[in-house]
Order: sequence, then structure tokens, then C-alpha cells
Amino acid sequence: MRYLTASHTDKGRRKSVNQDSLLVLKGEYEKGEAVLAVVCDGMGGLEKGELASQKVVRHFTLWFEEVFSQIKEQEEEEFEDNLYESWENLLQNAHRQIQQYGKENGIKIGTTVTAFLLMQEQYYITHIGDCRLYELKEEISCLTADQTLASLESMGGSYGTEKYRSKRSSSILIQGLGASEKIRPVYHSGSIKKDSVYLLCSDGFRHKISEEELLEEFSPEKLNTEEQMSEKGKEITEKLMERGEKDNISVILLRTLS
Repeated sequence: MRYLTASHTDKGRRKSVNQDSLLVLKGEYEKGEAVLAVVCDGMGGLEKGELASQKVVRHFTLWFEEVFSQIKEQEEEEFEDNLYESWENLLQNAHRQIQQYGKENGIKIGTTVTAFLLMQEQYYITHIGDCRLYELKEEISCLTADQTLASLESMGGSYGTEKYRSKRSSSILIQGLGASEKIRPVYHSGSIKKDSVYLLCSDGFRHKISEEELLEEFSPEKLNTEEQMSEKGKEITEKLMERGEKDNISVILLRTLS
């Protein structure tokens, strides 16, 4: 399978620093093309979130160059096991390094991360935080679950003290890479849909837009070239800022071809 890709990031009109970091890499393997897409959103309530998000992106860049090249030709079941093991090692190492940097500099620092790999007609996801990954074709589906206090409470869970439970906030993360004592990344996989769009974004991209509008704006029928995809990402980013979005805004678009 082949893919079209585009990405766009903007610090927005209210922020002085863009704490989001993006990565899109393509590679070849025996059966076709593979794409790795990563969005990291440095945690805005903490200091130097951009350093945390940039570090995680660097880790994934090295992983793609050094580890993926060694496992990409493996059979599907063996590949998936080795993929998740290598991602777990990557994330735990990055987590410890970011924690150590924070301790040495007397600051609390962290980032969310969502990574998305497409190959062999399968996709693979790892996720920490509240970036989102959408699949768009005739309908729109969200392939990730926000790891926030509000999301946890909506599922009947509880977290932390009564003080924090009472806030019921959609912005309070229950874990962040580098910011939490421990992290438990989520992993899952599924089948790629042909002639579909996969949209990976930071939370700043989705506060001011509904899923219905996302499906309308990013319908696969409207996005047949990388230029169209890039322009659409910029157009919607401008629209979100006009609607008052205060956060950094980032999006990666992947279009599958039949």
C-alpha cells in the first residue's frame, strides 16, 4: 500500500513557544511502503514542554533508522511483538531521561505522545495522553482514548484526591511522559482502510471543531494530492485560531491509496 502525507504545526496566536513536535517518516520494505507518524504535545502547564516533546521525536527518529530496519521484514505476529517491546523500551528510556533532566534543572517537565505506524495493511499505535488519531472514510472513528481525569470518570473510575476528582476536567492528564512517576503506554493495532484519511493531532487542533466538521473538511474524496492535504491543514489551523483556540495547533494527515 502507498500513502500520501502532510503535516502542519503552529504555535497559535496566544503562545510564545510551540511545545508540539511532529515526525513523519517513510520507508520501504519488501512488500511496499511504511509510514511512521508521531505527535508529541509538551505539557503546557509545565516548564520546557518543547524540550520533552523534541526528545521523544528524536527517540522515534533513531528507532525508525536503527530498530525498524531490523524487524520490518519479520512475519506479522513476530513483528508486532518486537515492535511493541521496542516501543516500550523507547518510551521508558525517554521517560527516565526527561525525569532526570527535570530533577537536574529543578523543573517538572513532560509530554504526551501518540505514534502511528502503517505497514503490511496493518496499523500499530502507542499512546500516552490526549493527542488523538482519527480514521475518516464514510464515517469518522477515533482510534485513541484521551487519558484524562474526565475520561476516566466517565468510565466509572477515580483518580487522585477528592480535590482533583471534583474538578472533572478534560484537561487534567492522568499520565504524562516524564511528568508521572510511572507510565503505562497503551498499544493496539488494526487493519488499514484503503482510500481513507488518518488524522493525528494535538488537542489544540480539536477543541474548536466537531467530528462532523472534521469528516466534511478532511473527506478522502477531497484530498487526492499532498499539496491539497497540506493546504487543508493550514486552512483549518487558521480557522481554529479565528475561533479563539489558544493552544499550539498541530496535525498530521495520512491518505491511503488503493
